[in-house]
Amino acid sequence: REQFGDLVDRYGPFLMHGDPPADALVAAFAQLPPGRGRKLLTQALEHGVDSVRRPPPALEAFFREVEDVPVWVDWPQLERGGEVVLRAGPVALLVLETLALPLSYASASGNKPLAFSGRLVQRAYRRLSETVRFVVETCRPEGLQRGADGYNITLRVRLMHAQVRRLLLRSERWDMAQWGMPINQADMAATNILFSASLIQGMRRMGMRLSDQEVEDVIALWRYAGTLMGVDHRLCVTTLAEGRRMGAVVLATLEPPDADSCALVEALMEVPHHAASNASEKAVARWYVPLSYAVSRWLIGDTLADQLAYPRSRWSYAVPPVRAGLWAWSTGRRAIPFRHRLTRTASTRFWDEMTADGHASLATAFRLPNRLDRLHRGGHDDTP
Repeated sequence: REQFGDLVDRYGPFLMHGDPPADALVAAFAQLPPGRGRKLLTQALEHGVDSVRRPPPALEAFFREVEDVPVWVDWPQLERGGEVVLRAGPVALLVLETLALPLSYASASGNKPLAFSGRLVQRAYRRLSETVRFVVETCRPEGLQRGADGYNITLRVRLMHAQVRRLLLRSERWDMAQWGMPINQADMAATNILFSASLIQGMRRMGMRLSDQEVEDVIALWRYAGTLMGVDHRLCVTTLAEGRRMGAVVLATLEPPDADSCALVEALMEVPHHAASNASEKAVARWYVPLSYAVSRWLIGDTLADQLAYPRSRWSYAVPPVRAGLWAWSTGRRAIPFRHRLTRTASTRFWDEMTADGHASLATAFRLPNRLDRLHRGGHDDTP
């Protein structure tokens, strides 16, 4: 508390705050005939709320807010920020897998909405695929402009969070006194920081060279993404220094990982084993999984890694050579223009391949659940 002054006191109340515009919209959808809300949402996403004839007040209010682009948004800057992440290719994916997602699962209270969905191991691959697609579509050129996949995914995820919040608050399983508001503002802001400041720090620690301007561009991209996601503007960081400070506050106030944290992280790390469908993929998984554990331990620290029941192995000795290789690659890319263009082309192909399996329709992949046991499960038709 002394280290962060009154920042903890200002941060704490957000644990009890939800997302009023999104919460009001899902409550309004619940009063409509089955499927009507989904149709209205799809039309507003694709053509704007003005295209909806006599929209429900909650739908109009929600889209008036998200369609009002803040004056600080600089579209070319956001595009440059997205290019930085996409150009990082496998490095960015590795940091997402071994730093951002493990940290998001480490919170004993923050992971409860996901843990209540059950089937943690079986759904790990889908959760990872959808997270990767969310990040990639956010970072693509014009990805957060109205009608783009990144924009649509962001708003669908925001409303999915609101629907989960509504279902949990109506159930008898949620302990508000212990866990705060489900998917609260503090948790939402922490997740946004993981995709911005933490991602930048992780890529740098893994050997990526990023200029101050590139860092500023990435922060700006995720500031606007957080705004669309419903994060309170007071929690959307504007600089890397703010992100570091906020991230430190989150870690300082984090409850120790629990059994759900360990189960979620283990399922995430073991995805290559469970997803392998042939001998070649199984062979890759045998070295990739222990290497991922080693990289993750190095990025999040021994204390948290031990709390998450990470195994210790000799693979930790492989981390420095991996970092050295990435540093050499990053340095060469920046020094040689041809290699820079080649890297961008290769990275685009890499992300296309990574998201190929997740290109089902957005309406199916990011659909509002109508029961807690249907979180992250597509294909049902009785949703709002």
